[in-house]
Amino acid sequence: MDFNQRISELLNIRPTVLNADGILRECVRIEQDNPYIPSGFLWVLEYKRGQVSKLRGDKPGAVAHARRAVALNPYNEDLIREYRDLVANASTIKNLALIISCKKYEQKALSLQRQYEEAGIESLIISGHDTEAINHPRAVQVAAPDNYEGLPRKTVAACTWVYENVGRNVGILKVDDDQTLFDPVRARQLLDQLHTLNVYAGVPVSGTTHDRNWHWNKCQDKALNTISYGKPFWRHWAMGGAYYLGPGPLEKLVMTMMRFPGLFDGEYYEDKLVGDALMVEQVPLKELAGYEDFGLSLTAQHRFNS
Repeated sequence: MDFNQRISELLNIRPTVLNADGILRECVRIEQDNPYIPSGFLWVLEYKRGQVSKLRGDKPGAVAHARRAVALNPYNEDLIREYRDLVANASTIKNLALIISCKKYEQKALSLQRQYEEAGIESLIISGHDTEAINHPRAVQVAAPDNYEGLPRKTVAACTWVYENVGRNVGILKVDDDQTLFDPVRARQLLDQLHTLNVYAGVPVSGTTHDRNWHWNKCQDKALNTISYGKPFWRHWAMGGAYYLGPGPLEKLVMTMMRFPGLFDGEYYEDKLVGDALMVEQVPLKELAGYEDFGLSLTAQHRFNS
């Protein structure tokens, strides 16, 4: 049987308890027999592994394989639909503040989380997986580094975690841990309004004035501290201190970054990444006047300059 026939036959096998091990063995054999497998075929191996994981009740494994299959075959609408169905959840939570932090700034994150809790706004603290966990029941570690250059991956991983584990109907406010919630009433009102509008909203940043060396002396990888940012300016994006993603923009961000992970390459600025990914999806930015619209204010000089 030639390669094409083996892939076709594998694709058309319906996984059962009796043949699941055989499917996994055939995936391994195909990889061993073919050092080069075009992406138009390789996705099938991930897809079948995902089906077996789902059959065995391993949802995290099934989701991981589904993501890899979509990245290999990003224009396959059937694959994307199966991923959506696999992670489909509906939540009673309307909006969720994601406090993007790290173990080093745990106390700042805890302080801001208490402010949101007292305001009656649901929140989570997000940190990376390569440091000690933040000690709080609302803290989540995601599969991304806890350093400055890991911020794009950490933010997208946090958005993906919410989409897959909380619900597809949730809007998120991404907020940095050095903010202070000074006007809870204003915050609740705006979040409710933005959820109804189902928009991407924040304070606009122009790439024509953006400092392309802003990451210098902040990156754990010292080599990055002498490399200037090299990506083009496409349009305004929302400044990273706080911005909002309605359920629709959130889903489009998650899908775009899953389909095209190369967007991470050479990216140091998570807010720019989010804006560029949503530009690909033709999601406009609803411009706000300042962080004060979210009921937030920066209380101190930027941590990296202190």
